[in-house]
Amino acid sequence: MIRAGFVIENPMTKSRTMVVESDRETEGRGWLLEVTCIPNARPDIAEHVHLTWTETFEILKGTAHYSVNGIQRMAQAGDTFTVLPGQLHVHPWNAGDSELVYRQRNEFGRSTPEAVQDVLGVFATIAGLAREGRVDKRGLPKNPLQLAATIRTLSKHGGYDASIPMGVQKLVAGTLGRLAEGLGYQGVYPQYVQPK
Repeated sequence: MIRAGFVIENPMTKSRTMVVESDRETEGRGWLLEVTCIPNARPDIAEHVHLTWTETFEILKGTAHYSVNGIQRMAQAGDTFTVLPGQLHVHPWNAGDSELVYRQRNEFGRSTPEAVQDVLGVFATIAGLAREGRVDKRGLPKNPLQLAATIRTLSKHGGYDASIPMGVQKLVAGTLGRLAEGLGYQGVYPQYVQPK
């Protein structure tokens, strides 16, 4: 179980994500993360959409780029912005020469502790796979069955990558994703979500 204090380190972008609040603190309604990004790092997560979640970002330190519905914007320390359900977006990435620190609050609108654990678990699993050289340049699993299992876990909670049509992802989740799980592939592996 991912709890407050859990840290995810992305070896590709060198970002550090600390869970400030998990399902226990939010009664399963979302999470609060604090993310630290080194200068000149690319975004941790490619453009994506959530069908039901609201995300609020607060820049604590540094200067950030972010994107909402294909429009790139900038934010500085003290700025806050919100991404509504259904908006394509890219989380903040560093736009300056110094460290960027921001907080990200996800609000699901209802209590779904499984979604909190699954989605944070996917982030931790992808970081673990990246440390092992098992992801591509975009940070997605190289193995098609592993990718299908990951898509299945995220789509179950209304999260979709913007580069693949949503209908295709739903089809993959319902077919290849099920097969992948039957063969032992998972969107979340226990070894990557254990506290260090």
